[in-house]
Amino acid sequence: MKQSIFNLSEILRRTQAFYSVDYFGGYYVPADLLETLIETSGTNESIIYGIMYLQKTDNDSFIVIDGMKRLITLSLLLHAICECYKLTNEKNEHAIELIKKRYLFNNSGTKIQLEGYEKQIYEKLVNYEKMSLEEKEHPMFKVLHEFWAKIKMNNISAKKLFAQIRQIKVIVNIIDEDYNDTRDLYQYLNCYNANLNEIKLITSFIKEKSEDAAKYWFEILNLFQEADMVRKFKYFLVDFLTIQKNGIIPKENEIYFSFKRYYLRMINTGQTPENIFSSMKKTSKYYIKISTANFEDKEIKQRIQTIKDNDMYETFPYLLEVTDDYENGRITSETFCNLLDNVILFIAEQRSGSYESIINFANLSHEINRQMGQN
Repeated sequence: MKQSIFNLSEILRRTQAFYSVDYFGGYYVPADLLETLIETSGTNESIIYGIMYLQKTDNDSFIVIDGMKRLITLSLLLHAICECYKLTNEKNEHAIELIKKRYLFNNSGTKIQLEGYEKQIYEKLVNYEKMSLEEKEHPMFKVLHEFWAKIKMNNISAKKLFAQIRQIKVIVNIIDEDYNDTRDLYQYLNCYNANLNEIKLITSFIKEKSEDAAKYWFEILNLFQEADMVRKFKYFLVDFLTIQKNGIIPKENEIYFSFKRYYLRMINTGQTPENIFSSMKKTSKYYIKISTANFEDKEIKQRIQTIKDNDMYETFPYLLEVTDDYENGRITSETFCNLLDNVILFIAEQRSGSYESIINFANLSHEINRQMGQN
């Protein structure tokens, strides 16, 4: 890995294309770049705008492992300058054409190549295409409008602003072309980032492993989508992995690594993707059933609803296991109700201060089984 400091505008100018990774977490404004430029106007102060990790490809292009948001922000600022000064005079029109040619576009399209919804939004913006009301709620549209408004409000000289832009520097790490663990690197770099999308990281990992694995994975994702529970999928994964790890709860910013280790361990023991994901799919159906209190037995349904109404979500790993016992006839509805009563009682007592230990799956499972044995 080679590290150097570059002017961000020069990187944008000299590179043919920047490709986002499929686990890129989406755009949000990392910092108010224009405000920083205004505050440093008239000085020779360099603006250090963070660190980027790039992986070289062919034809003077890069895969952006980390730092895509900085590139997008700069390109939107350059686009805002073009918007503010278009149709003003011949000199500005010439400058606008140069900005577009050097910084925003290559011979085949935009220099910044995103994926999915972000690609749609970005390309509509820089190509002046009509956008829906929903698309205008995207952070990229909002930051572009804010840049435009600030430039107009402050009556900023385009020449001075561009001179300031050339003071923006980034620390760039160039990663070897044959380096294969870019997902792991991305996760390490963003593990404390609230916008880290670990589901995308896991999806990318699974797609790399096999088409069958990806097919089974998307079947599970679709179950949550059909149940209108996409946002809860991450919490299901945490509970599922907690069961696989005998009650050790994976940290929220380590779900990707925890899943990766689980998957590879299962494969190494001779399990097929179908075996792995059939178990996960079954558990996901239980999770949805518990989350929606969708039980025909009224007594069970009532108790599950009580657990939901009191936000006793820490009990879900245990409930997933006993639901499996119930659904497969290993326990009766009466026993299931007794277990649920003990769950509710245990959590209520713990919250009242009767138990000092922090609840996790291992403690909860042990304590409930102990109490059941006393009954």
